[in-house]
Amino acid sequence: MRYSTGDAVTEVQSPVVLRMLDIDLDFFVRGVAYWPTQTERLDDTDYPAWSLEDAIVFLEEGCALTGPLPGFVVTNHGELFARWRTAIESGALTAPFSVTHVDAHADLGMGDLGYLHLMTELLFEEPENRCYPEMGIRGFGDGNFLAFAIACRWLSDLLVVYNDDGGNDVMRYHMQNFDITAENLQLKAVRPDEMKEKLLGGNPAAERTEPLVPFATTPWNLYQARVPFDVICLAQSPPYTPAGADAIFDEIRHRFIDESAFSI
Repeated sequence: MRYSTGDAVTEVQSPVVLRMLDIDLDFFVRGVAYWPTQTERLDDTDYPAWSLEDAIVFLEEGCALTGPLPGFVVTNHGELFARWRTAIESGALTAPFSVTHVDAHADLGMGDLGYLHLMTELLFEEPENRCYPEMGIRGFGDGNFLAFAIACRWLSDLLVVYNDDGGNDVMRYHMQNFDITAENLQLKAVRPDEMKEKLLGGNPAAERTEPLVPFATTPWNLYQARVPFDVICLAQSPPYTPAGADAIFDEIRHRFIDESAFSI
């Protein structure tokens, strides 16, 4: 497998906006686990990892990585939210920043109830008071942390780069006009009674809406970074990856990430 640059999807951002590459190890796994219940790693036979060579080709040719960048390494992807928050509060990281999310999942919320806390409670708070959301199945988690980061207004735009088996879990409630094909995300504050009434069908009326966040998705083989990244993030996501993928995790960490830059 080689990375194809033909008909590539590209993105060009303002040079004043910091560009962040956010990688989940499960991107480099064939097959996607959506609701893993086991405490152990995925089976390597059922979910084989890419070869290390193919992973590095994608990162160097597709993501234009040439060497270490300042960055964060976490075990579970949702841990990145607190790392961003600490870095922003200390002044080490400036928001809003552009995020290219290389992942088998969109991490905007799907299969959990976190959107209820986000839409009916948190978004009624001022942005500066949204940075410590409730945790768990009815709140913040690994599968929706980007939606909560957008609620904090940390992201200027979001591009999701998915693998061959991903790309089908975008949360409709968070899209502009509830349109899954929209080119913007737009979070919505909805009264609890209105949300309850519309849970079985229809779009709930928003009490207020958040600023638009440009949004796009693309398959990995059509992605080509044209502008260098400034920061890199890496999550291992053990419930969603086999142990056979750890060689890729270790190599990315060693080759491309300077963790000392954010040792706050």
